[in-house]
Amino acid sequence: MSTFIQPHETISDAWIALLDVVQADASGTLTNVMVTVADPLSADDAQVRASVDDTLVGKGRWGVGTVASTIFPEALYTPPSFSWSPDLPPEKARELDEAAKSLYTEYIEMLPELKMFRDNRQGTYFSRMVTFPGKESGGVNQLADRIHYLRKARLAGQRTHNADDMTVSGDGEIDQDENLAFGLQEYASTDRRQISFPCLVHIDFTLVNGMLSLTAIYRHWYLVTRGYGNLVGLARLLAFVAQQTGSEVGELVVIAGYANAERKTYGGKRGIDSLLAKARLASQPSVAAATVAS
Repeated sequence: MSTFIQPHETISDAWIALLDVVQADASGTLTNVMVTVADPLSADDAQVRASVDDTLVGKGRWGVGTVASTIFPEALYTPPSFSWSPDLPPEKARELDEAAKSLYTEYIEMLPELKMFRDNRQGTYFSRMVTFPGKESGGVNQLADRIHYLRKARLAGQRTHNADDMTVSGDGEIDQDENLAFGLQEYASTDRRQISFPCLVHIDFTLVNGMLSLTAIYRHWYLVTRGYGNLVGLARLLAFVAQQTGSEVGELVVIAGYANAERKTYGGKRGIDSLLAKARLASQPSVAAATVAS
């Protein structure tokens, strides 16, 4: 049965509501769950993030920042103080392009080192965006293509558009000559893996009246180990594409085919209840009880 969680303004509030709803199920899991962050650019609550990080570090897991960087490595991007627009002077447009190019180049150069970590052996989500299928340099830069395509739409006077999905799974189905018609690919029909990387299988960008929104599809979503960091990384990715295309930032939506509160990993039902209690206590203002339609 599908579960819709009412939108929340911030990542912190959305994540707390999401985990609360999934934890409330007897199994600690739900299918077809949809969560929305209405204002992805708003800062997440540092104390809520700290409570998640404490839990992750206690289990030897990656922290929120590291998880987020697998989707968008913010440390490698130096954003100019302006956004792209159709009438942007050429020198300013070049500055934006160079900032993006530097991000892509530095990340691809780091990829062999990143793949030395067990969780990155098949590449990362961001590597699949910038050099698909993501295991080495020379692949398709889906992200640059999507930015180019959205800019072309803006130059043509289009402020509503929805043809910008990205593939982030599998070993490659993108036609290099036709990939502008598709989106960010993360998962291919040839992929037979059941529960391992990649859990994120699809990213969609939708432009409506100049406002760019992002929808991400997860086949499996681990709400403690990955969930908070995933939301942070997706919000950063959306902000990057919006700046590079001169779009306003809309909402961030995640749909999970299978959402897991991870009781077995983090101390059973009591452990997840404890994490939720700490997160709620840290959250200012406190998160109201989630309104759920099932």
